[in-house]
Amino acid sequence: MKAEIISIGSEILRGQITDTNANFIAKKLVELGIDLEHISAVSDNPESLLSTLKLALQRSDLIITTGGLGPTEDDITYHTIARALNLKLIKYPEAEENLKKFFKKINRTISPSNLKQIYLPEGAKIIINQYGTAPAMILEKDNKIVCSFPGVPHEMKNLIEENLVPYLKEKFPPSVIKKSKILKITGLGESSVNELIRDYINKQTNFSFGIYANPEDIQVQITTQAPTEKEVEKLLQSSVNQLTKILDNYVYGSNEETIEEVVGNLLKTKKLKVAVAESCTGGMMGEIITRIPGSSEYFQGGVISYNVRVKEDLLKVPSKVIKKYGEVSRQVAKLMAEGVQKYCHSNIGISITGIAGPGGATEKKKVGLVYMALADGKKTVAQKHQLFGNRQLIRLRSARRALNMLRMYLTEK
Repeated sequence: MKAEIISIGSEILRGQITDTNANFIAKKLVELGIDLEHISAVSDNPESLLSTLKLALQRSDLIITTGGLGPTEDDITYHTIARALNLKLIKYPEAEENLKKFFKKINRTISPSNLKQIYLPEGAKIIINQYGTAPAMILEKDNKIVCSFPGVPHEMKNLIEENLVPYLKEKFPPSVIKKSKILKITGLGESSVNELIRDYINKQTNFSFGIYANPEDIQVQITTQAPTEKEVEKLLQSSVNQLTKILDNYVYGSNEETIEEVVGNLLKTKKLKVAVAESCTGGMMGEIITRIPGSSEYFQGGVISYNVRVKEDLLKVPSKVIKKYGEVSRQVAKLMAEGVQKYCHSNIGISITGIAGPGGATEKKKVGLVYMALADGKKTVAQKHQLFGNRQLIRLRSARRALNMLRMYLTEK
């Protein structure tokens, strides 16, 4: 079976939004063992969508669309699918009933434009949208399957998990189960990861591997297949164990795990609290840490010591040290970490000070120079990094490297 994804919306083509929907659907198809051969984005122009659908129907067996469902003039998906398949649009009473319930719940009157959402191509299996107003559908015709889902990500994800995945599993039970696992690595570059695991990869015959670089971590995707889910999981875990043995503590997690989640769990397990003192990152590290629900259990707070007076007054960094070594220095980073650890009454203090650019550099201190330190009341350690990229990337990389510094401290044997 050949599958295809069509993302509908001019805002995608204008670069106003990132198409995360296609990425989500692609992963689901891989898990189901369905071959995805094409992903395309098309504008809200009816003729453009029509030609895209006709081409998809010629070359693919399963077409999944997202977007273009709703009450506005640019919501043209169902009308255009009906044209492509020579079908009528008909009213679905269950869609109308769901729409009435939705508007009654929010105490609003249904406008005439909203009623266009109750018309779907004839013969469609309607999927009532419990998360919004626009229904989804699965339509079988002439040995083709056309499925349409809303473009709103949380609506699309829930409806696909609850409806499309079970439908495809039942209709196309795979002869083999194909699954992937992602190993997340930080502190090494892409080429270094490749060098370390190349011999292992080259010896494998029943796995495929991919190495992908992100702003501050490397992901290794491991894919294999077997007759049963249990056998696939066993094979994947075996490969993960081998790669983790090779890469050691550079591996911080797998699949959807984030470094802030891993660090948070370590802090909770060890019953430790952390505070941050940030200069060039401007609060970014604190923001990343507090993305995790329940982070108040281990995050005390922070000081954004952007100005020298804040370093002196709140963090108690002596002015003579700053004058001698400069704000961006190992000495100041260590004193900032010690100061915030005391000021916020935490077990651990982390500091970051650097030159994010584009200005502020000197002949000796270039843009991207960052010092970070960790203090626990007994010892204080510091690191120096020369980072590359634009201002935002340097700030992000600084915050993530400081998080990894904390992770390494928490996992020391």
